[in-house]
Amino acid sequence: MNTFVKLALAGALIVSGCQSTHQTMETHVAAELTQEEESIAVAQEMVTAWNELDVDRIANLFAPDAVLHSMMIEPIHGRETLREHLGKLLEHATRLELQLKTVAATGNTVFLERVDDFDINGQHGSVPVTGVLVIENGMVSEWREYYDRNELLTEMGVIQPEQDLMAVVTQIMDSWKAGNIDGVLEHVADDVQYYYRVGSAPLNGPDEIRAFLEKFGSGMSDIRWRITRHAQDGNLLMVEGADDFVDAKGNRVQIPYMGMFEFENRKIRLWRDYFNPAIGDMTRKGEPVPDHVQALLSE
Repeated sequence: MNTFVKLALAGALIVSGCQSTHQTMETHVAAELTQEEESIAVAQEMVTAWNELDVDRIANLFAPDAVLHSMMIEPIHGRETLREHLGKLLEHATRLELQLKTVAATGNTVFLERVDDFDINGQHGSVPVTGVLVIENGMVSEWREYYDRNELLTEMGVIQPEQDLMAVVTQIMDSWKAGNIDGVLEHVADDVQYYYRVGSAPLNGPDEIRAFLEKFGSGMSDIRWRITRHAQDGNLLMVEGADDFVDAKGNRVQIPYMGMFEFENRKIRLWRDYFNPAIGDMTRKGEPVPDHVQALLSE
């Protein structure tokens, strides 16, 4: 029940002349308002401690068995563990400002809508965040944070481009192994060009790629597509690995390959694969491949 509803109920009881009930409700409302005000005061003190980069003050505002849970990672349990974690997090920060946009409370739960603006390792960053704090006995017993973790790590300068782009390719691989063509196409741009094998005509756009993948993957099973090495320069990602699957006739096909991806706004605009189809034909027939090829397939 929010504050305005509580006050309205109290007012209605006064008008009705229900004196004893009114006194009971008024006392109840006042008590809950006091609890909300006290909860907000603790949250405000916590915000001030963060803005002052005071690790010990922040930690001491947590209950001994408190939990801090940023929703994209595992929760952190216990005041002393939090103290250690926060010390590492803030040791390279020279400025931090939790800019509050909206503060609301119900009972002992406080909601904070804010923008976290900071300078860490000489890099300036700013990220929108919402937090939910549960206050018990004047301390934070639980704090849940909601934000875009990739955005935060990018703003902090933690994410390296190659980690980010390789993660996209990994998602594509997982989708292909699961037979999820939609999951593959989710990561390509509308104007994508895909050269399944360099030397062949490109496939233009998601629809052409879909038609190709549906035909190519028909009857395919036990897909073990893997990447053993990768390197990145800006928006370009190079990978080396092996295509490995059982075809519709039950034959194991293995082909060492390299691929090149060009990204724009985290979508693939250009995709080129390089491989020797003769190797695929040899493995499909069960014929032995040269030792140097087998070495690549065994990685």
